[in-house]
Amino acid sequence: MKTILHWFKHDLRIHDMPGLACINPQDCLLPVYIFDPRHRVKLTYGFPKMSDHRLAFLEQSVQSLKEKLQLLNSDLLILEGKPEELLPILAKQFNVHAIHTEKEIAHEELQVLRNVRNSISIPVIEFESRTMFTESQLPWNVDQLPSVFTEFRKGVEKHIGLNHVVLAEHSLPQFPESCNLNEIENLWHGPYAKHRPLHPKSAIRGAGGEDEGLKRLHKYTYGMHGIATYKETRNGLIGEAYSSKFSPWLALGSLSAKNILKTVNDYEQEFGANDSTYWMKFELLWRDFFQWTFKKHGNVCFQAGGFTGIEKKTRHNPDTFDAWRFGETEDAFVNANMKELYLTGFMSNRGRQNVASYLVHTLKLDWRIGAAWFESRLIDYDVASNWGNWMYIAGVGNDPRQDRVFNTKRQADMYDPKGEYQMLWLHELMAKNDY
Repeated sequence: MKTILHWFKHDLRIHDMPGLACINPQDCLLPVYIFDPRHRVKLTYGFPKMSDHRLAFLEQSVQSLKEKLQLLNSDLLILEGKPEELLPILAKQFNVHAIHTEKEIAHEELQVLRNVRNSISIPVIEFESRTMFTESQLPWNVDQLPSVFTEFRKGVEKHIGLNHVVLAEHSLPQFPESCNLNEIENLWHGPYAKHRPLHPKSAIRGAGGEDEGLKRLHKYTYGMHGIATYKETRNGLIGEAYSSKFSPWLALGSLSAKNILKTVNDYEQEFGANDSTYWMKFELLWRDFFQWTFKKHGNVCFQAGGFTGIEKKTRHNPDTFDAWRFGETEDAFVNANMKELYLTGFMSNRGRQNVASYLVHTLKLDWRIGAAWFESRLIDYDVASNWGNWMYIAGVGNDPRQDRVFNTKRQADMYDPKGEYQMLWLHELMAKNDY
């Protein structure tokens, strides 16, 4: 009998887990999550890498996973510290034969993974659990990945297709009998984040965790049939119904992308396909595209010139940036969106495009400070989607049209013609020291 340690990171779920599917049912499974103190440091910009909104949603998701595992006669060791220091201790303490974990794509996460490998003698095996398709399924080698989304989409739709998907199935191996929580050091004694009641105007109505994510998936598809009109409503600004709102659970892996795709396909089988059901698949493809783009280009995605290398003239003005992030610019539509983000940890896709364009093209600030602020605040932060979209807006990424500028006044007239969204948020008060 072997003991396999599964190191959960951004795969906080039980369903569709390739890293669990390959474990012999006769072996033992030791599930582990580690809160790394490096995730809570202050950035050079003066604000934390992870705000309380984002941290609270993460903590809810981790605690939910623990409770779900306990219902299945297992458990989750929640620790705090550096993985490269804690995992070797656990491996020795429980005679672990191998570590299973999610495959990483971004620089910081890859460095931690290298640190773990350098500190341990047992195999560390990575599994692809973040995307709809594995790297081996793509019709190109990653280094030949198209830089334009349309080429990527056509290639995937032609060679793989979007109408069939199989989820990883598994039973849950037993928890090690020798594991006594009272004997384990560095246990998490959280939560770190301050208690936050859900904002009454928040577009995200659920807490973190797999059960909440699955509930939202079912509600949006089979409950409200929002998937049938998604393309027409997705540019909305108010409430929970205008778009899927899957992203917070998807970002932490509480929902798998493959499970969303399968649910859309099942819905089409029962109720018929249309432009809206396809558009959900289209958006999932965009997400996969950004994941593979990061895998291809690596750390240059965090540099001023993006992966194009085109550096643009910007200015450094902390007061101007503060006006943007706290919703105190000369643009009411931008301000409303930035207040929603600050107070709830969420903003619509239409809002994100507008406020990003405003920071880059109107205020002429470095796009990376905007991306870092989004990283800090968004409960649905995903490294590839966030930085990929910011590169796109800044004209240093995947956009074939350089300098795509959003006219925020025109956008407000189109998507908030009665000013209802702006009235909803502009008069909200914010405690600016809370960041």
